[in-house]
Amino acid sequence: MMLKTLSTLAVIAAVLMLVTVFLAQQQEPGSPPAGKPVFPELKAAINDVTHLNVMTQSGTLTVYRDADTWRVKEKYDYPADHGTVRETLIGLVELKILDPKTRKPELYEKLGLQDVDAEGSLSTAVTLKDATGNILADVIIGNDRPAKGKSGYKEMFIRKAGDPQTWLVEGRLSMEKNPGEWLDKELVQIETKRIRRLRVIHPDDTRLVLEKAKPADLDYHVVNLPEEQEIQSQFTVNNVVSTVASLSLDDVKPRSEIPFGEQAVVAAVFETFDGLEGRVKLLRKDEKHYVQISATFNADLIWKSVPEEEPAPEQDSEPQADGQTESEAQGGEDADKAEKPKIKPEAEVKVEIETLNKRVAEWVYVIPQFRADAILKKPEDLIKKPNS
Repeated sequence: MMLKTLSTLAVIAAVLMLVTVFLAQQQEPGSPPAGKPVFPELKAAINDVTHLNVMTQSGTLTVYRDADTWRVKEKYDYPADHGTVRETLIGLVELKILDPKTRKPELYEKLGLQDVDAEGSLSTAVTLKDATGNILADVIIGNDRPAKGKSGYKEMFIRKAGDPQTWLVEGRLSMEKNPGEWLDKELVQIETKRIRRLRVIHPDDTRLVLEKAKPADLDYHVVNLPEEQEIQSQFTVNNVVSTVASLSLDDVKPRSEIPFGEQAVVAAVFETFDGLEGRVKLLRKDEKHYVQISATFNADLIWKSVPEEEPAPEQDSEPQADGQTESEAQGGEDADKAEKPKIKPEAEVKVEIETLNKRVAEWVYVIPQFRADAILKKPEDLIKKPNS
């Protein structure tokens, strides 16, 4: 009986030993518990980050800080979008551990955590460095899935560089791998209400002119439209103006790589009520639409409001239930609905022009197809067809 008992205890001890060994393989002593940051020291050092490298089998991109500007090395050092950089850094800081996973390299492939240079690897390696080259974070990111019950959050598998331990973590990290997605895509951002006239001149000298009389007007009209014709849609007309006023890029190249020279271009010239005259030249080449942008100040464009007429003699009005007269009540409603003209002071406009020219002077931009389509409109594209 005693021998049987001892045998049973020996078996239990052996099982416990196997369990201990298994757990030791899964999690090192002192591993951080669930809910702790993946990079506990990164939050304090976040302002020291000057280089962010993203590496996949398709290539490497480097976003780096130059004084107060982040730039994309693989895109001719063009400025990066600060919002994208900020969201990525915060996403890394806020990654939280859920569970430890395998330490076995032969299982990395199932989690998407092979080394980036391994055959068929789909992983993404991310490295953060400071100005002295000191590594602040170095991680391989693998497969991910939506987090349960947390909108906008993801669960993902990671492992730190040089560490066999893998982890399931949670956060709102979105890691863009295409250099173009890191670019600051804003080109021209002029409030549409400020624009009084847009002229589009095509290589065949076809001209489209859209304008409005005063800043408070909402709609633009086609200049020199024959009386027997009418526009297809006021929205489409207004959209041509608003498109030129808010251009964004898909890609960027130095002007030296895409010389416009004497090539046939479409020129879109927009004039604001406060003196800004912008010019957008559009060139179609290799199935892409390239634009050059510039601006000048033209004092002749400044809108001068028509002097107000003498106020009509006051008339007695019956007070309303709230104590206001009818005219006061109506005036209050009109005042709420009326929008003040957006006219900038001359000095502010000149600074705006200087800033714009400095930012775009050396570059040619690829713009999205839908924006190019709006700029390329001709008068006949806006006029209602017979029997339509």
